[in-house]
Amino acid sequence: MAKRNRPLALFVAISWVFTVAINLVMFTILFLYYYVIFPQLNILLIRSLQQTPSITTNSLDILQSKYTCCGINSKDDYNNLSLDLLPSSCCRVSNCWRDTSINNNNGSNNTVSLMHTNGCYPIINKYITFEFWIIGGVTSLCALLQILAITFMCILNQRYQKSDDNQKFVISHLGTDSSFNENINNNNNNNNMQDSSNTIEEIVEVTQI
Repeated sequence: MAKRNRPLALFVAISWVFTVAINLVMFTILFLYYYVIFPQLNILLIRSLQQTPSITTNSLDILQSKYTCCGINSKDDYNNLSLDLLPSSCCRVSNCWRDTSINNNNGSNNTVSLMHTNGCYPIINKYITFEFWIIGGVTSLCALLQILAITFMCILNQRYQKSDDNQKFVISHLGTDSSFNENINNNNNNNNMQDSSNTIEEIVEVTQI
């Protein structure tokens, strides 16, 4: 039974090691992303807004409507963009972009009253950081559970090996005892045969007398 389970335990252990290696690679990628790419996220978003304004604006539109923000850092991020219509989600009132004081950066009171002035980057930063720590925590927990499973499989394999050694010892011990008992029985049989032959000889001698 132990010999059958040993290859299975070895296969499971190798599979767990492979899975742990994948998790460690993912954790390394997340670590590099957080400390290398994440600090440059603001610059990358501004560049994306300048290079692909339509796609980026559509993506920001949901955040701007939900969190009452405008642009990456402020509404000024939309200046000098090749857009037919600027996002209405930045406006507190409809068609606020038609106000000349807003477009010319004049009349700060109108700007505050007609549109959202805070940028969306703090919200994006908070959301990505939260998602990052969730993924990193789940990956770390999975790696820890897999390490514990590998340890358990190794302990189980050692117990199987000890069980095999004990069974071999018992079998060899029983074999030794059986051979010893056979020798004793053979000696007893020989003695009985000798006694019976001596008895027969005595009977013959008495008969002859």
